[in-house]
Amino acid sequence: EISTRDWSSDVCSSDLVLLEGLYNGAGTMRKAQDAAGNHFPGSTADQVTVELHNAANYSNIAYSVTGVDLGINGAATVVIPAAYNGSYYITIRHRNGIETTTATPVSFAPETINYSFNTPAKAYGGNLQLMADGHYVIYSGDVNQDGFIDTADMTPVDNDATNYEAGYRATDVNGDGVIDTADMTIVDNNAAQYIGAATP
Repeated sequence: EISTRDWSSDVCSSDLVLLEGLYNGAGTMRKAQDAAGNHFPGSTADQVTVELHNAANYSNIAYSVTGVDLGINGAATVVIPAAYNGSYYITIRHRNGIETTTATPVSFAPETINYSFNTPAKAYGGNLQLMADGHYVIYSGDVNQDGFIDTADMTPVDNDATNYEAGYRATDVNGDGVIDTADMTIVDNNAAQYIGAATP
């Protein structure tokens, strides 16, 4: 979920932003790992960036918040300054996920906005992955963040796996703290489907 506001700000809240690589089933995610264990404290699975894009010109980012905690239940909360009270596309970015955007601009006139990426109808271009248990997730595997999952993402994963790299890295697509064939499988499967970002 993405949510928003205090008295001087909007609160944008999402109650459902699930990441394919960390997906654990039943609408929950595992916690991203590094070489020592959980990378983030508490119930934070990983972090994302939340962007507000101009409704008439998507290339214009009106506001952006980095390092937003994303809970294992897919919940995230962002405080947006009250000055941003128009309508914006909301985009979620993750270190190895496909840029995913709301299907339509969202009005930030209310004090609190809740938005969930829980069905294809909620994402621009229907760009979500259906998991076996019926939940939808953001595609993982865009390691180099160029908007496509392809051989350019496979190469760094393969290189890090060959070198037995570990830790909190973009190449660790499934977030288990180790770069190996499990990460390559996600990238390879999505590349085979020609998965890329869908934006206005």
